[in-house]
Amino acid sequence: MRYGVSQHGLVLVVWQIWAGANDATECNEERATNMLQLEFTRMKARDDVCGHLLVEECDPEAYYPCSNNCRFHTNGRDCFRPLPDILAEYVDPTGAEFDGYCYFNWTANWLTYSGPSLDFEQGAIDGILSLRDSSYSGLNSGPLITYRFEGVENLTTHLDLDHYLYDDLYAYSLGFLQGQGLEPAWMKNTSLWIALSKQRCDEIQAKYNFTKDDLILSEWLDRNIVIAVMTGCSTEWPHPWNGSTNPAINEMAGWRSSTDCKPVTHREYAKHFYATEVKCLLGHRNSAADMAYSNSRACLLDGNHIGHFSECPYSPGVDF
Repeated sequence: MRYGVSQHGLVLVVWQIWAGANDATECNEERATNMLQLEFTRMKARDDVCGHLLVEECDPEAYYPCSNNCRFHTNGRDCFRPLPDILAEYVDPTGAEFDGYCYFNWTANWLTYSGPSLDFEQGAIDGILSLRDSSYSGLNSGPLITYRFEGVENLTTHLDLDHYLYDDLYAYSLGFLQGQGLEPAWMKNTSLWIALSKQRCDEIQAKYNFTKDDLILSEWLDRNIVIAVMTGCSTEWPHPWNGSTNPAINEMAGWRSSTDCKPVTHREYAKHFYATEVKCLLGHRNSAADMAYSNSRACLLDGNHIGHFSECPYSPGVDF
């Protein structure tokens, strides 16, 4: 795994969520621990600049390994405050945007600061490759699944890797797929791409009007895995996921069985992008990176089918 791809947030946590739901916790804890050790090596050079963990371990009380380390963080007190209040206190007189990924660095294993790079195309490739494992057999090698999602009928995708279940529906809901209005060529113009991500963030807030109490980082770090379980409920069966092994998570997600559960909604995904991913509030370069990952890997084709890589007008420089 390349460290730098952790800036994409959703990209990493989705794989970990589904791995945990399939009793791969031991393997996943080792993966998270290795990432944490690597981060401690890197963070020593920027302790005076970015927030960081106070101890060399993740919070064992989190819902999922390394998913919420606020209790052990230098800026942990601010995890429990409304993010708009924090942003108001850190207004830069020069107009520079507050970089929350630096401030909240390693409050979760996906919320990490990886430097000022703005190569969105390469960042997307790094994100794609970081999630590849030995189970990947190639394009359209996975089963064809159908989503049951509000506002669309017979939306399908091939589940070539576990994380496609979440990533594909999330990208579709936010309008980030190729064929939904975003042109991949625009990524080369970093200022334009960041401006487009800001525009999308503003549209989300105008539509859903999230209050300050909706935008508390710690609560939405915990919400990540809940939304993953709800995404499983939004998919026609059979597929590999059957709720969480943690009863508390199932209760929050409204999961009782595969036929008695609460499906995810557009609002949940929008709030996830705006608040859980905290990319909108903690820097539009971060929301732009997430948008680039989603747009690079998949597209909406005729017949409400989500295609990947060579099936799309643009395909990133990765084998498929």
